[in-house]
Amino acid sequence: MTHRIANESALSELERRVVEAVDDEEPWALLERFADLERVSGSDDEVVAAEYIVDRLEAFGVEYDRYDPELYISQPHAASVSGVDRDFEASFVKTVSFAADATVTGPVEYVGSAGPSFLDDPDPDETQSEPYADVGDLAGTVALTAAGSLSIRATRTLEDKGAEAVVAIHQHEREPHNGIATPIWGGVPELGEQHLIPDIPIVHVTKPDGAQLREWAESDDGVTVEVSTDLTTDWFACPLVVAEIEPPDADTDEFVLLHAHYDSWDVGITDNATGDAGLLELARVLDGHADELRRGLRIAWWPGHSTGRYAGSTWYADTFGLDLARNCVAHVNMDSPGTKDATEYTDMSCWTPEAHDLVTDAIDDVTGAPAQERFPFRAGDYSFDNLGITGFFMLSSNIPAAVRDQRGYHTVGGCGGNSDAWHLSTDTLDKAGREELVRDICVYAVSLLRVLTADVLPFDHARNAAKIHSTVRRYDDAAGEHVDFSPTLQALDRLGTKIDEFETAVSAGDVPPTVANRTITDLSRVLTRLNLVRAGRFEQDPAVSRQPVPRYAPAEQFDTGALDADERRFLTRQLQREQNSVVYELERALESLPTA
Repeated sequence: MTHRIANESALSELERRVVEAVDDEEPWALLERFADLERVSGSDDEVVAAEYIVDRLEAFGVEYDRYDPELYISQPHAASVSGVDRDFEASFVKTVSFAADATVTGPVEYVGSAGPSFLDDPDPDETQSEPYADVGDLAGTVALTAAGSLSIRATRTLEDKGAEAVVAIHQHEREPHNGIATPIWGGVPELGEQHLIPDIPIVHVTKPDGAQLREWAESDDGVTVEVSTDLTTDWFACPLVVAEIEPPDADTDEFVLLHAHYDSWDVGITDNATGDAGLLELARVLDGHADELRRGLRIAWWPGHSTGRYAGSTWYADTFGLDLARNCVAHVNMDSPGTKDATEYTDMSCWTPEAHDLVTDAIDDVTGAPAQERFPFRAGDYSFDNLGITGFFMLSSNIPAAVRDQRGYHTVGGCGGNSDAWHLSTDTLDKAGREELVRDICVYAVSLLRVLTADVLPFDHARNAAKIHSTVRRYDDAAGEHVDFSPTLQALDRLGTKIDEFETAVSAGDVPPTVANRTITDLSRVLTRLNLVRAGRFEQDPAVSRQPVPRYAPAEQFDTGALDADERRFLTRQLQREQNSVVYELERALESLPTA
């Protein structure tokens, strides 16, 4: 099966040959094999899956490396919620990775909803409030919350308020989604950060069971329950496979990193066996065109995504951090492609601003389907944000919102928006579509080729600077008289003008491609970091929701009225220091831009 291209005349001759070579035979064979494998990291089935990938790469003649790093992961096994003073046994209970392995008893206290979860886009027009702001002391109680997909921040807040355990009422009438409770990106805390790993049992119950517990909890007699969890949290050796497609006559060390996780909850067909199949098909097809590429391609299959908070990709970012910082021009994530009935790229795909035209043009040329820009979540193996690497396609195509609403789906973070599959035992082979998978692989192929073959990298940093400028303007308005962000705005104005001049000079041939590409990559290192992260270049921001330009985002707190006089002055000093750092970085970027 091949995909019918929407606008074939827009493709280069190489792009046409590559998409014509993409078919469903190899990808579907992987799906059928993985449909029998519960690829939880640290398990025998995960090893079998890695060996399948390696065997196929060897059959294709694609060079690869296999690593077996020890990752700190947390495997949930079982959980229960039972009544102590009432006849009750929850029908379907799940604990989450990095919850405490414990049994506790206590009266149930209903605490309401946490508000937006980490899966929701932050609303730029609304200040992000603290969850459970009106909830008091929970010491000795079991907190029952209508949090749905419980956010990390919400769990931490309830624990800080003294809850002995947390029971989250899920949105499903039946099986709750699997999940993870640590905010520590990569799973491994730095020394002194161990307290960020929850110290209480955390479980999800079904909507009917939650409704019964809430009814009793809010009655005069109340209800006392026993919450029990069974987990293994430890170091596990996990295979990590990286294929290498290297142009034989390349005169640069530049490369693109294409990646996906191959571990799963249950058999995880659309999260993420379809992505693994896509990587394998792209390795097969693109390796045959290595001599037509200008820069290298690394294709990585990560373990530890689900139970280690992106532990595999974090290990790679740590181990090869200097090489990535010096030479990686873009990273591309392939998660949840090929979901049956996914026909748009509006709800789940995201990218850094400079990649917008590249990505949307590829989607339009290959599919003609709608596409929409979304600010990148702090999720999805984007373990390369702190390095300042341009990124695109955290997720892939999605089932249209109207179809999801008709089917009664609620918001989830994968499987093309299919909430009846995401992180569930029902994410089986029938949830994948052959046509959808081939189409999505072709979209990835074309967008990759437009980076791999370009004389000059196709990233628009004038657009990137303009997006950041708009965000900083919003924070400047929120800060009012407390902080003046005009130095940053002026530096961004100057940088935008200088980038326009640089791009004009590049187009005129006045800047050599090697110089242009180094400059474009250096701009990514500055602007991507400014737009996405707070921590240092070789660190990892936590796995919590983020606003654009997060170093300045606290300025919105001036608008809340929640800060006292001292706190406003503390925040003013904090933002002054941040601005000194930002403006210094922008000025250095300005100085590094070549002129004709």
